[in-house]
Amino acid sequence: MGRTAPSPGLEPGLLVEVPERHPPGRDVRIEAHVRIEAVAVGPRDAVPAAGLALVIAVDVAASRRAAAVDALADAVGALPDGISYTVLDGEASRCYPLHGRWAVADTDDRRRAAFSVGRIAAAPAVRRPAGYARWLAGARELFADSALPVRHLVLITDGSGRGEDGDAYREDSALRTELARCGGEFTADVLAVGESWDPAPLIAVAERLHGDAAYAPDAFAPAVAAAVGRLRRIRSPALPLTVTVRPAVREVTLTETAPRQQRLDPAGDGDDPRRLEFLTRQWKPETRDYLLSLRVDAGNDPLGVPLQLATVTVGDITEPVVVRWLPAGAAAATADHSGGADRSVHAMNASTEIRTALRRAYDALDRERHGEAEKQFGRAVRLAAGIGATWVPAEVRNIAEIVDEREGRVRIGPTVDRGTVRRGRLSIASAHRVEPPEGPAAGPTARCPGCEHPAGHAARFCIACGRRL
Repeated sequence: MGRTAPSPGLEPGLLVEVPERHPPGRDVRIEAHVRIEAVAVGPRDAVPAAGLALVIAVDVAASRRAAAVDALADAVGALPDGISYTVLDGEASRCYPLHGRWAVADTDDRRRAAFSVGRIAAAPAVRRPAGYARWLAGARELFADSALPVRHLVLITDGSGRGEDGDAYREDSALRTELARCGGEFTADVLAVGESWDPAPLIAVAERLHGDAAYAPDAFAPAVAAAVGRLRRIRSPALPLTVTVRPAVREVTLTETAPRQQRLDPAGDGDDPRRLEFLTRQWKPETRDYLLSLRVDAGNDPLGVPLQLATVTVGDITEPVVVRWLPAGAAAATADHSGGADRSVHAMNASTEIRTALRRAYDALDRERHGEAEKQFGRAVRLAAGIGATWVPAEVRNIAEIVDEREGRVRIGPTVDRGTVRRGRLSIASAHRVEPPEGPAAGPTARCPGCEHPAGHAARFCIACGRRL
């Protein structure tokens, strides 16, 4: 695993694993496991709060206003010194600061803020609500005036502010249009309070803006403090991952599989259409896994020769995607399906299928189709047993009885709590890491006896002088 340091305080490493043996063809799909492991460098455990801009938006009905005022007062009273912040209320208008666009937290400011947030307005009960797009637009306008490197929205909602134009699935809805405008400008978390909210738009906001969607109690101040704590661990607001492919590669997709499940959109390079850059957001010391998928025309490639299809670059590190084409029978006979790369790719594909099955199960329960829900929950449990994803049966047991984990048989009772279904849909969009199985340990690094150049344990020739090792 190579390492570099493209930003102060963060040192990422890059690992690329790909099953090497495949039968060739005119349209071959190659999948590779890409892992970035970012390590903190430097003495600080938390970055200075002065580098953070935070918008807290509160969308609750009048019946929750009193509890929201108390929780919001506790939340702003716990903000760290130096953080820049704004509070938006149920009219999607600025509640605090009273003057100017941004407040900067210190002892006196926190005292004023804890008193002033008592002015917060609830969502309107007699007219059409502003819609989530309005809060996003308000945050975007505020962040446009901020040059701070970390810009983040925390939207706290009981569902009162969802407008008729908040369709999370329709590409031309106001919500989807505004999310496209906000992408890359700031990130967002969503805290859902109560039981009346629709999970779909909340998940759409969190996924598109690289944040978390989670259930929170009416006393939501600890959840806001936890979000701020995560922000203070961010060492790099963005980290580009670049994939460069040979002309035979027709299609490239990159999906983050852990800690979040999301497909990343590439940006082409005007000078080189075969070079795609994927921006990954909000890096703290952590490990992230990606599934890189390539569609390849291998009809004219030679057999049995290691071929580089692509390179993956993070910072100054570049790792190759290398395969060997073998006849179909030989590939099947010689492939080591228990090898590290095969197992890693299998685990990530299974993780994607698990989340899809869980989403379908909860959707089926929303439509009161218990038979379909049992089928999808069972599929998720069976797949999880194969890769050791222990969070899945724990999730399913919140709503169903697991009859046989290996066979994937579950039983749902005659009544289902709707709140549990909603919280479950948020839960599967949150971070649940599936660790790819460990492959065989690499041997010690060798050195060329002629020129002392380091070589990998499997190397047969020195890349510096050409001497046989």
